[in-house]
Amino acid sequence: MEPFPHAKQAIAIARNALEAAVRGKAYRLPRDVPPELTSRRAGVFLTLVKGGKLRACWGTLEPQHRHIAEEIVAVARGVTTRDTRFPPLRVEEMDRVRIILTLVASPPQPTSPARIRPHEHGVLVRSGSRSAVVLPHEGRTVRRMLTLAKQKAGIRDGEPLEVHVFRVYTVEEPMPTKPLRSPVVPVPQPPAGRAERPLSEALPARGW
Repeated sequence: MEPFPHAKQAIAIARNALEAAVRGKAYRLPRDVPPELTSRRAGVFLTLVKGGKLRACWGTLEPQHRHIAEEIVAVARGVTTRDTRFPPLRVEEMDRVRIILTLVASPPQPTSPARIRPHEHGVLVRSGSRSAVVLPHEGRTVRRMLTLAKQKAGIRDGEPLEVHVFRVYTVEEPMPTKPLRSPVVPVPQPPAGRAERPLSEALPARGW
């Protein structure tokens, strides 16, 4: 997989935003965020691993926020509760959770299973209104990736299936780390008559 730009800073943002979210607090980005994380937009996924097993995975294929840093913060907030395969993340789990941060580097493109490269591509499958995503670290083979994606989406064998691939950057937290200190502030309310669009409206698939 390709190297993740400013991996250390990005994973620190993810860790601190996750620590704040699981406590019901808002997270304010630090002032020294690299320009590459505040001048570009991209979809982001967070995968949480505990004891070597998947704890939660959720994110956005297409950006929903102003830049990558804000996308990371929003996805950290969402992954604590929005992967419905798992119960909400608890504060007491945080010192055992390892974060894998994935940045979507290209939009999904239609392809055939024969062209999937499991260690490089994320996979999106669709059948009618059902869809799901599998990231490179979730499956070691094409067969495993497609099987897992269909299970996530509730697609049965023999049903029509569209397959798309997308490129990613990935960075893994080597081990649970003590969160860096960062201000926690009250959640700002949107102006009257202007509601924030929930990420769930843009992400109909389960377990993204």
